[in-house]
Amino acid sequence: MDTTANSTKEQYIQALNILKPFCKKNIKRALFQAIFTFIMVQGLLISSYFLYEINVWLSVALIPVTAIFMCRSYVIEHDCGHQSFFRTKVQNAIAGNILAFPILIPYSMWKYIHNSHHMNVGNLDKRDLNPEVLTMTVKEFKAAPTMKRVAYRFLRSKFFRFLVAPWAIFAIIFRFPNKKFDFQANVSVIVYDLLYVLLFVLFFKYITLLKLAIVYLLPVFLFLATASYVFYAQHQFEDTYWENQEQWTYEEATFKGSTYLTSPRWFNWVSGNVVYHNIHHLISSIPNYNLEKAQLALGTALEFKPISIFKVYDLLDLKLWDEDKKKMVGFESLKSNV
Repeated sequence: MDTTANSTKEQYIQALNILKPFCKKNIKRALFQAIFTFIMVQGLLISSYFLYEINVWLSVALIPVTAIFMCRSYVIEHDCGHQSFFRTKVQNAIAGNILAFPILIPYSMWKYIHNSHHMNVGNLDKRDLNPEVLTMTVKEFKAAPTMKRVAYRFLRSKFFRFLVAPWAIFAIIFRFPNKKFDFQANVSVIVYDLLYVLLFVLFFKYITLLKLAIVYLLPVFLFLATASYVFYAQHQFEDTYWENQEQWTYEEATFKGSTYLTSPRWFNWVSGNVVYHNIHHLISSIPNYNLEKAQLALGTALEFKPISIFKVYDLLDLKLWDEDKKKMVGFESLKSNV
């Protein structure tokens, strides 16, 4: 165990040395990304609003395009939260809030819970501090009451992941302050909610529920469903990393617990290279536009097992962490373990 831990720590240090040059920011590129994305999101929403009166199908046709640029908005909000987009906290906060508001994810709240995720990923004893997909161990599931097992099966179902989770997590849970958040995160939630209510009151008389759904709600849902799919893939794979506090190390969790996904180049652009999540957890200060180059550099020195983005759907069948096998397993494995 110690030998493996030492080997991983050496690889971790080697990876950091390779990746550090890619932390350099390109401010002109960042400005272009932020301004272009903001214009596209606002322009598409406004265009969809007016095209609806001409032909509703013109608005429908803009739904996936709007969702794409909402994905890009999240990419920038995410980078700003890690202070990897602009040079100062104020600059990152301004850009992050402007681009976060239309996608229902309060900037300071997201920054807080996402940084907490980075610090506690893979730690079985700190799952309450890690906003990762709820994961029970095989032993915990077997010992749980019937209703808890039924609820867990529902929460880990494909139906919940694609149709319920996007709204339940992002549109509902993110609307409430939480005692686990810090002060700034809770203020962020409250301010966003007040602004959403104000906008709803102002525009309620000008827009029907159907028009609101086509112009705004459906693009947001498509964005959130895409995010939910990708978020799941980032740490939920067969050979991921989970350990109790006594055995857990940040280096091992960072090096072993995140995926390297392969996907079409267009999806890499849409998702801001989030598919290189292994790189992001190794050094979160690398801007989205440098992640691909960082992966290429690291791949020549250290081997990471790639997973196709199209295989993520199959990973949804992995439901529980088997502490004995050190693997994610499906519910069917419970029969063989009885």
